[in-house]
Amino acid sequence: MADKNNLNRNLNRQINKFLSEKIINDNPSIQKFIDAINQSYENYEKDAELFEQSIRLNDIEFYEINKKIQDQLEKKKNVQSELIQAIKLLSDNNSDLKLGDEDSLIELLQILHNEIEYRRISEEQLSLAKLNAEKANEAKSDFLSIMSHEIRTPLNAIIGLIYIMEKERTVESFNENFDVLKTSTQNLFLLLNNILDFNKIEAGKIDLETIPFNFKDLVLEIARSFQAKAIENQNKIEVIINDDFAANIVSDPLRISQIITNLTLNAIKFTKNGLIQIKIDQINRTENNSVFKVNIIDNGIGIDLEKFNSIFQKFSQVDSKTSRQFGGSGLGLVITKNLLNLFNSEIELESELGKGSKFSFVLNLPIFNKNSDIKNNINGDDYKEQNLEGLRLLLVEDNLINVKIAEKILKRWDVIVDVALNGLMALEKHKTNKYDIILMDLSMPVMDGYEATINIRNIDSSIPIIALTASTSYLSLEKAMQIGINEYVTKPFNPRELNLKLSKHYHF
Repeated sequence: MADKNNLNRNLNRQINKFLSEKIINDNPSIQKFIDAINQSYENYEKDAELFEQSIRLNDIEFYEINKKIQDQLEKKKNVQSELIQAIKLLSDNNSDLKLGDEDSLIELLQILHNEIEYRRISEEQLSLAKLNAEKANEAKSDFLSIMSHEIRTPLNAIIGLIYIMEKERTVESFNENFDVLKTSTQNLFLLLNNILDFNKIEAGKIDLETIPFNFKDLVLEIARSFQAKAIENQNKIEVIINDDFAANIVSDPLRISQIITNLTLNAIKFTKNGLIQIKIDQINRTENNSVFKVNIIDNGIGIDLEKFNSIFQKFSQVDSKTSRQFGGSGLGLVITKNLLNLFNSEIELESELGKGSKFSFVLNLPIFNKNSDIKNNINGDDYKEQNLEGLRLLLVEDNLINVKIAEKILKRWDVIVDVALNGLMALEKHKTNKYDIILMDLSMPVMDGYEATINIRNIDSSIPIIALTASTSYLSLEKAMQIGINEYVTKPFNPRELNLKLSKHYHF
């Protein structure tokens, strides 16, 4: 038998309590049994250490599997208790501990067998959890690298062109570089919006609008907006729509536009010297509903169908070479798939490597019959900015550059702007002045926007407060709404969106 000093302290305590040294020394079988139990204790402690290491690698994606592992470890604790109880029973029932009792031996052997089996399963699952955690960390590292590239590319163009325009200071330089500068800022804005939308979907915060609009006009507008992008790759865009297509429908034009835009942009990106088709097929039509299929077809590089599921996983592209060669954040298709789920639809793919791809989905939407009320609202491009003459607004913002930009935009709408550089100043100005709306940053020194809003709401429950914030965390935005924020506009903000929300709360 192992030296008692080397035995596990818990086991040694139990042996000292229930077994004398004479009984142990006179029974070689008990000695072997104690050695086996001691080994089990040591293995258990190693397993516990391995479990602790796995927990440090754990991430939310693997919560469920680690929960199962914890259940297995709980079973192992129960096995330990059964082993100790078995020894107690033997000691109580027979002071001489005659281990020749066949039933007792079989029972103890079964307990030990179960212990070994539990340990094997736990080790397998711990290894799997560790492997999955390592893969997840690797995927996230790749994603951060891609995002860094995608953000820095348009920023490089913006910084470089501003430098050139500043040095040249000519009208020709301004005219030549303005369109490139605008495209770079739009690309950066689109990327940030994708991240924001991904967070919304993950948090389950996307609600579909019910707006009447013309689906055909929406598709044609998307195709027109991508003509310049298609020409960069020597591509052509073609729209094909059934003559009997019921175009006037009621749904969410912004989200449908986002789905078609993501798929069309994907087709353009992976096609050179080719043709991209947006094809609408009427499947069924009743008096009140239209069922139709949207197809985005290209003759580009194609996709291996075995990798179909992987391209709809977050932070994923077909392989790392794809992101390096063609760019992209890896979020577009996962956003598309999740948005389609909100429409009770699924994405379909037909593809052949080297010959192209066809992404398709079916929509079943209500028909709208009053053409005069139909409105398209694609990215706010048709929204006419309202003059807000007479609006008295308190701008609460600590960044002086952001203050200058916001003031210039607001004054174009004839807004009377007063500025507070932190929440405490805003509170004091609100007490002594009359404002129609407060535009509130959330993250500021001295007093942040949350605390300032709470204090203002204690004395004024009616004044509209619109958060103008760079935060994309939906926990913080939900908190803002709960404490009395009426609306929020995220930075970088679209002036049309800000104008729309100010108009909503300003009574002329």
